[in-house]
Amino acid sequence: MRRLRGFLLVRPAWALTWRWKSSGELLTPFDKEMRRQGYRLTRWADDWVVSCRTQAEAEHALARAVKILEQLGVALNRAKTRIVHIAHGFEFLGFKIQRGKGKLRLTSSRIRSKLNRQNLYAIPTQKSLDRFKDQIRTLTQRKIPLRLGEVIKTINPVVRGWGNYYCRSHVRKRFNQLDRWIIRRLWSHRTKRWRNAAWREYPTKRLRAEFKLVSLVSLIPSLRIAQAPP
Repeated sequence: MRRLRGFLLVRPAWALTWRWKSSGELLTPFDKEMRRQGYRLTRWADDWVVSCRTQAEAEHALARAVKILEQLGVALNRAKTRIVHIAHGFEFLGFKIQRGKGKLRLTSSRIRSKLNRQNLYAIPTQKSLDRFKDQIRTLTQRKIPLRLGEVIKTINPVVRGWGNYYCRSHVRKRFNQLDRWIIRRLWSHRTKRWRNAAWREYPTKRLRAEFKLVSLVSLIPSLRIAQAPP
């Protein structure tokens, strides 16, 4: 019997903007039935979220989900299924989604988008961030017998793939930090030591222009639009 895990999110999850195509013919009836009953369901493979306005509604949705899944021969993983408030946040598909604690800088009347009036944000989970940095560390070890340009060619697909996945979330500050960290890793590989003066021979501009090092920040769509020539 298959096991699913899920979150039942209490008010106001309707602000979430991620929509995923269903995968797996077995769970398609589950999607249709939950939506037919009026629940806001987001699912990818065996992970799913149902957004609710109250805790009572979330508890009722959980009971309905259990019943529907049992009819399909699928068991709910109780240990990994919980009801949470958006203020406490939850992790879903590599994202940490939560309501910000601070006040919005713009008044509600000046916010044009209707998607984030509740001050919601999404960032990469710590687990995903650690995994990405481990990949970069492995590919930029000082003992690797590759030239700088060859090392950059090996890490570019990793940087581009990870960055494209998270580029639409709240990552500008994090991407800036990681860009600087990656460059320091490259300098360390070149000189075989962490503290070095490789920045003189290989400044950031040269790494970007000559060696085509991918910048995480450059992958953020809003920044690409802002920097595009008129």
